[in-house]
Amino acid sequence: MTARLSEDALVQSLDKGWQSLVWSSQFKSKNNTLAPHVDFHALLDAKDPEAAVQAVTRRDMYLALVAQGPEDALEILPYLSQEQFVAIIDNEAWQHGQLAVHQAIRWLDLYRNLGPDQLYRRFRDLDEEYQVAMLNPYVELKDQDEFETLGQDEQDKFTALPCNTLWWRVKDGDERVSEFVSTLIEASMSEDVAYVYSLLGMASAMPPNEQEHLLKQFRDARLEEDGFVGLEESLALFLSFDGAGIYDKWRKTADSSTVAAIITAESGGLFLERALRHAAVSGQADQTAVDNIQRGFAYLANAVSSACQVEPDDVHGLTALLTQVRSLVSFGLEVLAEGDVARGVNILFTEYPKTLFRFALSLSDSVRLLAVGGLKAIDCDAADKITQLWKSGKFGSAQMILDKVYLENLGFESVESLKGIFNRFPLVKSEVIDSDGMKRVRFRPFETVSDFSEAMAMVQDIFPGIKQGGFQ
Repeated sequence: MTARLSEDALVQSLDKGWQSLVWSSQFKSKNNTLAPHVDFHALLDAKDPEAAVQAVTRRDMYLALVAQGPEDALEILPYLSQEQFVAIIDNEAWQHGQLAVHQAIRWLDLYRNLGPDQLYRRFRDLDEEYQVAMLNPYVELKDQDEFETLGQDEQDKFTALPCNTLWWRVKDGDERVSEFVSTLIEASMSEDVAYVYSLLGMASAMPPNEQEHLLKQFRDARLEEDGFVGLEESLALFLSFDGAGIYDKWRKTADSSTVAAIITAESGGLFLERALRHAAVSGQADQTAVDNIQRGFAYLANAVSSACQVEPDDVHGLTALLTQVRSLVSFGLEVLAEGDVARGVNILFTEYPKTLFRFALSLSDSVRLLAVGGLKAIDCDAADKITQLWKSGKFGSAQMILDKVYLENLGFESVESLKGIFNRFPLVKSEVIDSDGMKRVRFRPFETVSDFSEAMAMVQDIFPGIKQGGFQ
């Protein structure tokens, strides 16, 4: 049973595509690329700091705070609007579709450090459903009759409300939550006694999780409005795509329709960055074009995050995903432009980043099909199963078959290299590390046409004589 659970966990990890195989990139994103640039110093120095802060969109402000680190941006927090603060909790206080009170407390504790009135105001800024759902599992309220039936030890755990006819307590359990709830009730009591009566009454009377279900609907609607993408829509990014169609649309000559013919552009650096610099220098990057590209990349990043089930506060996971997204878009753009930067700018301002991403994946499918041809010569049934799994988005299960069926025939290094090809985000072997007699393959993403060519050559080295095909 333990072995099976361990294998299932590995498959799930491989399915996500960014955390199991060891990979690196010389162009790897840094944390501050997770958010649009928000100059906190300029906001605080503005004539009306509150108005300046609240003019930033709720999504941009949230991402900027995550990138900066909220503990390093305490001066900004008091100026946030109700909408901006709710956006933070919408993103931070949920895990796997369920309310995670500890994560909400992390942000609310920052306000507690700013003063009791700040804590009270920020908590009350939240939807009523949030307020009740956060306290529901942790508070208990007794009237006088109920209180008098308790033993002395139990009575000592309760605190009387000002009316002296109701008593409340924080239920035994997590010390951090208990401390937070006690502080919150005390802070609220000094601001609005009637509010405390109402809050405790609702939180103690509601059935468990009833508010959470309703709250999730509100929260999902707000996230969708901010550009988040549902799981089903996000997984569609990895389904088959007509790569030949978009290439034919942009190709220069009618006889360059195969993968072999197009992989001729000069490599080195990210082509996407060169195209963007050229657009800026040439004056083609007007505000409308830039806004459209930013919206397109925001959609793509959100969609990929959803497909790979990366939580919004997982900075490492988001950074890895953004690196892969940027690399694949750059690779796809370079292939379509055939290395012509000016042409690349035209394509970039015409096609959605999602389209360039899917085009790049369609090229990687050509490498996978090339590999399947070689695998079939060893075990046809297993190769067919790998094809079925990869095309249905079950990349982890496909990689596990490579390990189980082909390791003896092909050897460790070849199987690991093929696992990189069948990763959700295709990877090419970068180096083989031999430490204390243990080999480990390190990968890099498909970033340039030379990476693609190297992957093709690697598969042909593993399966000599196999023929290279075109788009799939």
